[in-house]
Amino acid sequence: MAPVNLIASPDDYLLEEKVQEAVTSVCASFGGVEAEILPDETTPEELALELCSPSLFAPQRVLVVPQIGSWVDVAATRKPGRGDKALPAEIDAGPVVQVLDEGLSEDIGLVLAALCRDKPKGALVEAVENAGVLQWVPVPPQPKPWEDVILTGEQRSVLSAVLARATPDVRFTPDAERLLFDRLGFAPRLLAQEGRKLAAASSDGTVDMVRAEFPVKVQFSKEPTHPSQ
Repeated sequence: MAPVNLIASPDDYLLEEKVQEAVTSVCASFGGVEAEILPDETTPEELALELCSPSLFAPQRVLVVPQIGSWVDVAATRKPGRGDKALPAEIDAGPVVQVLDEGLSEDIGLVLAALCRDKPKGALVEAVENAGVLQWVPVPPQPKPWEDVILTGEQRSVLSAVLARATPDVRFTPDAERLLFDRLGFAPRLLAQEGRKLAAASSDGTVDMVRAEFPVKVQFSKEPTHPSQ
């Protein structure tokens, strides 16, 4: 894993999973140091200062900023349409760009997380890609209006992976898995939560188990999780 990482996604749960993987990998590459989680309110100026500040207690540091969506979200620069909520102003990430362009110390690791509608672009993204890696975790597209399906094959594949990671000790049968997905819709975080509940109740992931927990199909939104919602 590169020492500088930007992980971005329109879904908060998928983003959290990938960020945790990146943090674990970067910390391991730095000899198992403990990550320093900076506040959500951290500004580019504050992060730039941290990146240039050696630790008094450890020779190596891994800094994590859990939410920089407003630094890179290309949608934040668009004007809202009629009836839309006002969009937040874009934050100038220039101080961080400058530090990355000048080169980080070999003793500094950085993981940035961005919850955003679209794949991020701009100076900060370019600086990250020059210094490390941008990982975009897209949400699979919704079924087309003319498709007689609740979830697309790509959505089901993503959900299967989420369920497998959330319940490693329980193998759901294909029918039970399909029923669970149809009951919940494309909702990775909710799926992980409900999957863990079912796994705790039984070691056998069957259709009957899912039906007992979800006797009636619940309502769900087809819109992906996003900070504006």
